[in-house]
Amino acid sequence: MQKVETANTARIVRDTFIDMALYLECLFMLHGADEILVEDIIQCMEDGYAKAMKNLKKSRFAKPKVKRETAVVRFLKKLDHDEKSDRGLSVG
Repeated sequence: MQKVETANTARIVRDTFIDMALYLECLFMLHGADEILVEDIIQCMEDGYAKAMKNLKKSRFAKPKVKRETAVVRFLKKLDHDEKSDRGLSVG
């Protein structure tokens, strides 16, 4: 049963990363983006995908506690903090 759950989770993770990549591609095309920035963002996504799949394979033996909201909240706080830091850099 655990193997089926892991396979389903792997499919969901893969599908999610595909959707994110397609959304980003649309944003890049609509708003324009420097190619170096695009490469950096996609490299981060590739690293994130590899890490997620590696952790998923490790979790076959022990089911970790799921903290979806915590990860999202942590990421949003980081983005908020980065935005506040960026405001301090503006010269005006």
